[in-house]
Amino acid sequence: TFRVSSGSRSVRLTVGALVDFGQVTPLATRKIALMDIAQAQALLGQSGRIHQIDLKIVRGATVETVAERLGKRLGPATRVVTPEQREQDAAGLLAAFRLNLTALSLVSVFVGVFLIFSAIQASLVRRRSEFGLLRSLGASRPQVRALILVEAALLGALGVAIGVPVGRWAAAANVDVVSATLTNLYLLAEIERLTFPPLLWLLAVVVGVGGALLGALLPALDISRRGSRDLLTTFTLHERTWRYAPHLAATAAAVAISGLLWFAIWGHTLKIGGFVLGFLLLVTLPLASPLLVKTFCGWVRPRGFGLSLGMRNLATRLQTTSFAVGGLAVTVTMLVGTTLLIGSFRETLIDWLDVTMRADIYVSTESWVRADSEAFLSRQIIDELGAWTGVRAVEGQRRLRVRTTQRELYLNGLNLADAGVPWETRLPLLAGDSVTTMRGLRSGGIVISEPLAHKESLTVGDTLTLYGRDGPFGLPIVGVVYDYTSEGGTAFVDLPLMVRYFGPGPTNNIALFLEPAYDPAVLVDQLKTHYSGTPLVFRSNRKLRSDVLAIFDQTFAVTYILQAMALLIAVIGISLTLLILARERAAELALYRALGAARRQVFGLLLGEGLSLAVLGLVLGLLGGSGLAALLILVINRAYFGWTIQPSVPGEALLRQVAVILAGAVLASLYPAWRSSLASAQELSREDA
Repeated sequence: TFRVSSGSRSVRLTVGALVDFGQVTPLATRKIALMDIAQAQALLGQSGRIHQIDLKIVRGATVETVAERLGKRLGPATRVVTPEQREQDAAGLLAAFRLNLTALSLVSVFVGVFLIFSAIQASLVRRRSEFGLLRSLGASRPQVRALILVEAALLGALGVAIGVPVGRWAAAANVDVVSATLTNLYLLAEIERLTFPPLLWLLAVVVGVGGALLGALLPALDISRRGSRDLLTTFTLHERTWRYAPHLAATAAAVAISGLLWFAIWGHTLKIGGFVLGFLLLVTLPLASPLLVKTFCGWVRPRGFGLSLGMRNLATRLQTTSFAVGGLAVTVTMLVGTTLLIGSFRETLIDWLDVTMRADIYVSTESWVRADSEAFLSRQIIDELGAWTGVRAVEGQRRLRVRTTQRELYLNGLNLADAGVPWETRLPLLAGDSVTTMRGLRSGGIVISEPLAHKESLTVGDTLTLYGRDGPFGLPIVGVVYDYTSEGGTAFVDLPLMVRYFGPGPTNNIALFLEPAYDPAVLVDQLKTHYSGTPLVFRSNRKLRSDVLAIFDQTFAVTYILQAMALLIAVIGISLTLLILARERAAELALYRALGAARRQVFGLLLGEGLSLAVLGLVLGLLGGSGLAALLILVINRAYFGWTIQPSVPGEALLRQVAVILAGAVLASLYPAWRSSLASAQELSREDA
């Protein structure tokens, strides 16, 4: 036997049989129980209620024709959908979530291209004499270019072979986090298993091999167009980047201005316009990085063997250092942009909770999250709680899922007459004033949430059409409120109005307002003890707020994973850059040692260069991150979710990220610095060192 509950009702059921539904449908959920419909209605207090009817059509009929006829016969209050339409509905719910994760993942790929560039460049710098010999022996430029690109493609294929199983392991390790997010946001069934469609293999090959070829293209072109004499001279590899730095910065400015003009004229009408503008922003950062390195490091005048000399060295090797700075700047931009978004959203949510959550104790049922409007409280329990010592007022809420002409939404029935705290102070209005709005609610109006107003282009004075038990009806909109409970939209009406159009129904949740002398935490413990055998959930105001914020943090947990991946790639890029610099400057470092430089001085020089790379990437990334945050908060969030987020700066989180980036840069610099400092002057000057 096992216990099940619906609302405040609880019954024990006896297992009569075990069935493996996977034999019929391999992807069938493992969490399903079947019983006689009449028994379920009687035990769980849903007598006569049917949620869904499944139909099989006769041979020769088409699904579309039957669905159309049924829709006309049953009317708009009933949804007639095909299995394909239900899949499309679910896909529509997940579209924004998938797009956000895809955008963050592509940032990691974008940063990875810089890492590939650094890796290929490290290889080519080490083998430049080899390519010089090949050119001397008659190898053509296309042959050298093809040789480099084929090597990059093979390395990309090897990366795909390693990355696919590692990625699958990472997905399996984080499936619970993503599943909880989807359940919290969309109330969908949780993810029970991973599927790996063949198309994903093809996508991995395209991204892996294509990214490797893209990252290797510029080094391959640079090496292939040089003669054998140039390939034996280190400094010529950086002359062109130094000369073209202002032109690249001008190109970055042109891209930024063109993107802004495009968005202002036409792009703002496209839902995806914000993502396009964000991509253009990320493109400008690497283009601007050579001029940044050249300007800041070129001004430095070395006054000794220390940090100033290291910064000056970065300016003389722009082709290597600017890409490392650009890659780190892209990563920092993503980190700062998403951190500002999440921090601003969290502060906005806290302010909203301060206004809307004014009761001392909130009472719901165990099945509320899943059963939604079907989970109700019995009248007896509500009366008992209202008479409990210390309770001065009880406020009930009824919630239904109803349809408009275009979508489903949550309709909340408010008991305006018995409010523990006046509703005028608890509806954070975006449009309308509190006095007029409350007067309109009491006289048969409706208040809608900001996401609903945004998605259906509604405002105060318009009419919202809903479908009740007797067909469609219109209600005047008397207010628009800030609301963050559902991206699909919510609406609020006076409870008697809900009864008129949807019939009488039980209360789903209640809020208890206590006398000033009573402690909510103590009373919650008393209620939990008294109702220990009843499927009720008692939460104080503080506990409910913490639960809401915990769900919020859980929703963005997967974002932190993607941030960490991008940061790891950028830090590896710093390490590779320092290895390239050490290899290119073998003779220079040997001269330092011959002139008496200690190993610790060489170690400190490379360490200072790594730290300088991180600082420059941080400066550029903080600027880019501020712009990306503005896009995320003001453009992308509005287009996809319709929420107003008040910008704020989470100083502690940003300082923590800056510290992590600097610490990561120092750690990434340790090995190149240690390797360079251990060798003797003679060893550092060898070509095979």
